[in-house]
Amino acid sequence: MTAIKVIAFALVFVVGLVFFTLQRNGANLFQEPGFAKRLTTYLTTNVAETADNHPFPELRTPVFSVDAEKLYQRVLYVAAESGWSVLANDRDNQDANFVARTPIFLFEDDIYIQVKFVDVNESSLYVRSSSRTGKADFAANAGHIQDLINGIKE
Repeated sequence: MTAIKVIAFALVFVVGLVFFTLQRNGANLFQEPGFAKRLTTYLTTNVAETADNHPFPELRTPVFSVDAEKLYQRVLYVAAESGWSVLANDRDNQDANFVARTPIFLFEDDIYIQVKFVDVNESSLYVRSSSRTGKADFAANAGHIQDLINGIKE
């Protein structure tokens, strides 16, 4: 009986740690396209990126009512405020590469950002965040993208 209790405790602990990490990373588990799709994604992938038709609403390509140069400057500011390290920064192409550390285990994630011109007073943002290690990111990469977009909106 004691071995079963130890195994049960360990299982509950691991499941609790997984759900705590998902919550900490802003996993939005109960939003569309649903719990099963999101949980599967967060436990089997280590990349997140914005796309026009992304199944997760928070990862659909964000469009801002500001010119591309101002958005690019805002991206650089928010990334710095988030504690991301700049690897490369190209003002002419309005793209940049950063490294972010996850809050719990301090894993390093690579983030690529490109501001795209839509029209004179509108621009969009492409963001790709990928983990350097592991096969699952527990929503950390999607969390980086959400944090950046929310920071720009503030």
